[in-house]
Amino acid sequence: MDFLIRPISGDEWRLWRSLRLRAVEESPDSFRGYLARESAEADEWWIALISNTADHPRGLLLVAEVGSDPVGMLFGRLDSDTDLLDVGSMWVDPEARRQGIGSGMIEAAVAWARKAGATSAELWVTEDNEAARTLYENVGFVATDEAEPLREGSEVTVVKMSAAI
Repeated sequence: MDFLIRPISGDEWRLWRSLRLRAVEESPDSFRGYLARESAEADEWWIALISNTADHPRGLLLVAEVGSDPVGMLFGRLDSDTDLLDVGSMWVDPEARRQGIGSGMIEAAVAWARKAGATSAELWVTEDNEAARTLYENVGFVATDEAEPLREGSEVTVVKMSAAI
């Protein structure tokens, strides 16, 4: 499967919103947000959210596309006080999984972060999401001892994973 991974700019907020809502609907236990809450947000909320990240020098929003179809997303942010890349909002459409898209997005984010001087990365993954954990392990992440509920009151646990980059 041929795919393209590219950063988006703030003016592509509709694309990110569409991917994010698909992701939260398809994998609700993989995201801290709620579909009902996020789908009810006004356009202005999405515009601010996306532009504050995509157009910030320490922020990165990646999308993966197969042809003209968006099939994946990843958020990256460089911590302003450290050399750390925070990775989040990682998702690949189920029909496009196991094609190298997930690892490709992580590799693109890591390459971007290295250019900015980052030396490590971290992310949170749902404890029982074996496919995601395996993907992250295959690109060099290791589970830490840190774990917490996905959301307040949730029985779903997320685990922090980290990697030297």
